[in-house]
Amino acid sequence: MELDNYKATFESIVSDTSKGIEERIEEILSLKEEIEFSEEREELVVDEFCYSLLIQMLINENATLSNIEDLMHLYSLLAETLDEEGNYPPIKDIAHEVIEMIRINAAPWDIIKETLPELIDAVNDTVYHHISYNLHLWLLKKAFEANDLNEDLKGRARHLLKLRILLERPDRHEYLLDKPLQEAIARLFTPDELVKIILHPQLGHLRQDPVEFTYIWEDIYYDVEKRLDERFANAPRQMGFCFLYWNAKREILKNEYGIDWKSPSQMNPRVKFD
Repeated sequence: MELDNYKATFESIVSDTSKGIEERIEEILSLKEEIEFSEEREELVVDEFCYSLLIQMLINENATLSNIEDLMHLYSLLAETLDEEGNYPPIKDIAHEVIEMIRINAAPWDIIKETLPELIDAVNDTVYHHISYNLHLWLLKKAFEANDLNEDLKGRARHLLKLRILLERPDRHEYLLDKPLQEAIARLFTPDELVKIILHPQLGHLRQDPVEFTYIWEDIYYDVEKRLDERFANAPRQMGFCFLYWNAKREILKNEYGIDWKSPSQMNPRVKFD
């Protein structure tokens, strides 16, 4: 069966309201597993289609709260799929939807604990650092409320503390980081570990230009990258290409957005790039 025919079959299953929601979800996911794909990209396309279709079904049938576990899992799976595809902008909207469900206490801790880390990992592959910070806050807050803030979440807490130092105006979400939660997070670390985080808050091994942690960067980044990909679509990716790419990027950012951006080579002069 061609992929388009599979999609039509999926849509017919979703529209069959004589079946319950759980039955339709199970039927679509089971059918999806039976497809033999010739390449990974085809599988990702079908995954994105199925997860999006099922999410929309829950929304259209006003079943988002009654089927919160299904919805949280589907959002998490969709974010992972988009991440694998390299289609990052839609992950921002998914994160906002999930944050809203958590904010109104629609999702219990056991579901948040199971699904939110996967969504956070997908968001961490994007430039949406402020959303990542917000997601980390909710994860740690809910863990604290459930008396489940433990060593397993130490890495998440470390990431949150670094973002808090790096971000432009993290105060939008500071209401979540109340004193009891601050104290609970601090207890996860030794004093020496906290000092290292404060002195070296960068994410990963390379330093980044502070502008990369601003709201305007998050707003324009993927548009700029798209233009650069189009400009260099036929350019050979040989040694030294990164410098050509970064120079063009710096030019667009400066001339069109008034942003003085320092490339990875400028921020890390002792690191060799090729």
